[in-house]
Amino acid sequence: MIKMNVNTSEIISEQPRGFAGLIARIMEKLNDNPDFKESFKNVNRKYILNATNLDWAAFIEINNGTIKVRSVPNKPRENLKKKVLGWDGFLEMDSRLFLKIALKRISFLKIGFKWITGKIKMKGITKLLTLLKIFNYLE
Repeated sequence: MIKMNVNTSEIISEQPRGFAGLIARIMEKLNDNPDFKESFKNVNRKYILNATNLDWAAFIEINNGTIKVRSVPNKPRENLKKKVLGWDGFLEMDSRLFLKIALKRISFLKIGFKWITGKIKMKGITKLLTLLKIFNYLE
């Protein structure tokens, strides 16, 4: 079991792997978008996107208009705790649901229902709205 005072550099992998690698390929393209850089020049946030049925979670950092995605092993669960990583927002579901959202094959109403039923876990919901704004730049 990991102690809660673990140095984050011991669990965060600089090289995005698995699910985090996919997220990195999609999101890091925004670093070349001048509109994105201007809109997020004063934003400093950290997010965890965890696909529960895969081995690596994506640790996304937005730092003054620049996005960096790294990976964190999602087992043991203590690796993803806010006390360990200091994230602002947390989003967890299985990879199929992430894919449905990415392909816009699921409505916000169904997402809300899945959140109520516990199939989607969100923490830091107000700060996750910033992540939703970032997704608009990916279109």
